[in-house]
Amino acid sequence: LPQKGSAVPSKSSSAASTNSTWDYLASGSRDRTVRLWTVANGGSCLMTFRAHENWVRGVLVHPSGNHIISCGDDRSIRVYDIKSNRCMRTMEDAHPHFVTSLSMHPTLPIMVSGGVDHTVKCWQLD
Repeated sequence: LPQKGSAVPSKSSSAASTNSTWDYLASGSRDRTVRLWTVANGGSCLMTFRAHENWVRGVLVHPSGNHIISCGDDRSIRVYDIKSNRCMRTMEDAHPHFVTSLSMHPTLPIMVSGGVDHTVKCWQLD
C-alpha cells in the first residue's frame, strides 16, 4: 500500500492529486473518469465522476476538501462537488487545445491551468 500522499502508477492513470487534510486521492484516466479514493484502511474508490468527453490529464482536490477539479483533452475544466457526487461546473473551451495541468493556490480562490497551446491561464474561482 502506498504511503499517504503518494500516487499509484497504473496503466490507465494519467493524473493524481491528494489532500492530506482529508486523506483523499483523486485520479483521472484515459477512460474519461475522475475517481475519488480514500487512502485510509487499505484504500478504496469512494466515487466515480463521468463527465469528460476525452482523456483526463490533470486533477486536484480543492484545498477545502469539498471539490475535485479536473482538466482534459476535451479542452474543458470541470468542478465536482464531493458531497453531492456531481459535476457542478464546466468551463468549456478553457484552452484552444488539450488542457494538461492544474494548480490551486492553497488559501486564495485562484487556480491556474496549462495547455498544449503553450499558455497558462489564471482563473478566479467563486
